[in-house]
This record gives sequence, structure tokens and C-alpha cells, in this order.
Amino acid sequence: MRRVRPIASLALLALAGALPAQTIEVPIQPKATYLHASANDMATDAVAIPLSAIPAVSGQCLRLISLGAMDNGPSGDTINSTIAVFSASATLLDKSNLHRVVDAIDAGDEFISAATLSGNQPTDIPEDFRVTSALQADVVVQIPVGATHVFVCNHDSQYGDNSDPNGDHRIQITVVGTWTELGTGLAGTSGVPQLDGTGLMLGNDPWTLTLTDAGADKGAWLVLGLAEVDAPFKGGLIVPCVDILLGPLSTGPAGTISLTTTWPAGVPSGASVWTQYWIQETPVAAIFSSSAGLKATAP
Repeated sequence: MRRVRPIASLALLALAGALPAQTIEVPIQPKATYLHASANDMATDAVAIPLSAIPAVSGQCLRLISLGAMDNGPSGDTINSTIAVFSASATLLDKSNLHRVVDAIDAGDEFISAATLSGNQPTDIPEDFRVTSALQADVVVQIPVGATHVFVCNHDSQYGDNSDPNGDHRIQITVVGTWTELGTGLAGTSGVPQLDGTGLMLGNDPWTLTLTDAGADKGAWLVLGLAEVDAPFKGGLIVPCVDILLGPLSTGPAGTISLTTTWPAGVPSGASVWTQYWIQETPVAAIFSSSAGLKATAP
């Protein structure tokens, strides 16, 4: 393996012609919902936002954040509690139905919605997910296969008395980078090391690679490349082309390494970087373990 070059010198910096971030903002109507509502609730229908308007397609990741607030009556214009569901169509049945989004597709962590205020009728569907709440600022979710639309609404038990006095309540949707795990890794004495990535891969945003379960106080090398080669090495596969090799690093007593840099501005949409860690199991023998490969793709 070749020796070190700084992670900040990532060859992505040489790529040009970046596209602007794909972002839209759509008003959230305070009385609108895709959930079941009781007969005496003057709820209206949530609008299906076409993914083509962003534009975005299945497999890409979206960051959704609800901005502003609405007035639910008792609490004033302070409520920002939103949920969403992907669908294969814009079809929404009447509010008397429980499963109104007939072509709903599961994505994200399941959200359990409250029963209706009137009649305590069930509203929960298994496919939707939380966007924003007092405890959650936003969500990043991968668009499921077959999805063409996303429905967004407030989470409430009664919608007909809601309002948005200053008209500022809206959903912001941005296409962000996608993380993809490749391969299974090569087990060492502590099992298979785990490599995780975080970051939206938008220009100048933080970008972090975290290695865990690598075993204490071992030497480790981070491989970065602009292509996938899957070359046999030490009983496993080197997933990235070895364009950059960072190391040796130490896993420390906790068996972990965390490195943070910034995703370069000017990286074109769809450009990818492949990463992988290799860990020397003993200082005297050429025995290695490795993480799976991890592919980061710019939005």
C-alpha cells in the first residue's frame, strides 16, 4: 500500500461543474392531512408533492425540514410537528378511510400517529415517518424504489381548527448525498470492523468517517479512491482504488477512529468517493482485518 497524503487533498477537489443544490419549499396547509380524520373534523386533503419537482428519484436521499409554525388553537402559532409518507402515486382517498395513501411505500423510521380527538379513532399507518418535532430538527431519508410523490402534513388529532396566521409554515426538501455500504469486510480478532459515514455531502458541509469495533491499539489505514476496484488483498478485498492512503492511524483503547473534514465545494452531482479501513491485527505479522467499503455519492 502507498503512503499518506492528507485527506483534504481528496481528488474530488479537481472535479468541476457542480450543480446547485436541488431544493424546493412548499407551504404546509394547517388543516390538511393524509391521515384519517373524524367526520366532524373539517380537515382538508394533503397535497402530494411530485419528486420530479425537486427533482429527485428512487435511491437518492432527501433532507426534509419543516420551517415556521402553525397554530393548533390551544398553543398559538408555535407548533412545528410534521410527518411524511412516500407514495407511488398522488392518489389520496377520502378522510373517512384509514389507509388513505393507497400507494404508500415504507421509508424511514416508523411514526405512530395519535388517535382522533373526536371518537378516539385510529389514524396510524405503518409507512410514514417523522420529519420535525420539538426533539427532532429534520430527517434524512432514502427515496424508496417506486416512489413518485411525497405527502407532508402536520401531526395533530384534529385539523379543522388549525391556522397559520403569518403564513410561514412550509416544508423544505433538499437532495443530499447518499451513503452505500459495499461488501462484508474481513473479520479480525474483534470481529468485522464497522465503517460509518455522516454528512449531507453539500459543499463545505462536515463529512465524517467513523471506524468502530476494530480492536484496541491497532494500526489502521484509511483507503480513499475515485473508483471501485475490488482487488484481492490479505484474504479480503480492497474496495476503493488506492488514490489516497491515510495512515498509520491508531484505533486507541476504544478500538475507534473518527475523522472529520469538509465536503469540497464544486463537486458535480453523482460524483462518488469510495472509502475503506484496513487494520493490522498484530504489529509483527502481516495479518489484516478490514471494514466493508463505503461509497459516498454527491447529490
